[in-house]
Amino acid sequence: MKLPVLCTFAILASIGATHAGSFGGPPPFTDQSPLQSGIDGSYQATARGTNLTGVIRFAYSNGVQSSQATANQYQFFVNGEVVSGGVTASITAKELAGVLGGSDFSVPSNSNGSTELPIVFIVRGNRANGQFTGQMNLEDPMAAFNGKGTIGPAPTETNTIVLIQTNNFNNALIVVDSNSSLSQDVTVTPFVVNGSNITPSNFTFEGVRTSVFAQSSGVASNTSGETAPTTSTATGQ
Repeated sequence: MKLPVLCTFAILASIGATHAGSFGGPPPFTDQSPLQSGIDGSYQATARGTNLTGVIRFAYSNGVQSSQATANQYQFFVNGEVVSGGVTASITAKELAGVLGGSDFSVPSNSNGSTELPIVFIVRGNRANGQFTGQMNLEDPMAAFNGKGTIGPAPTETNTIVLIQTNNFNNALIVVDSNSSLSQDVTVTPFVVNGSNITPSNFTFEGVRTSVFAQSSGVASNTSGETAPTTSTATGQ
């Protein structure tokens, strides 16, 4: 009488184990990770600190960080000032690390790419740099991640504009050394970009993978290994 009952419980236990993934957990034989399709996708986190609120976004495509600048950006509100820039992020197993770069600036140029002196342009004074580290939960269907970081003022930079006039190159002579009579129409202009006054701040962050597609990267692999076009926004797919 007891043997059939034991067999019945054994069968039910076997069925329950087979369908364990249907009850909130990952399916069996996936190393407990719903990210078995890879780490491709768009990620977004909210950062918080004393007098600080911010958003960090980055994207992965084909196993590496997307090269699209618009998909890898941060924007922080720090002590009354807004700072922004690019994000470089690395996902290694369950570890996450990243760098918050200062807002880039470029020297104004003509339509053909040349630059003429003198020139005037504005570099924002509230540039900032930072870094962050954290952990990613590979057992979470949305790849939840969290950690901490710092952001502070960008340092003073010394830059140089080198202008080589090519209009009269055929008639120009090139400088070889100080004893040479050769000369070339070259203008070298150093300039200093002052550091900013952003208050150094610590922050914590929490985020998720908002889409299995890498934002603004053209195509990305979905969970079935196929490719699909991406959009310019992450919609939480």
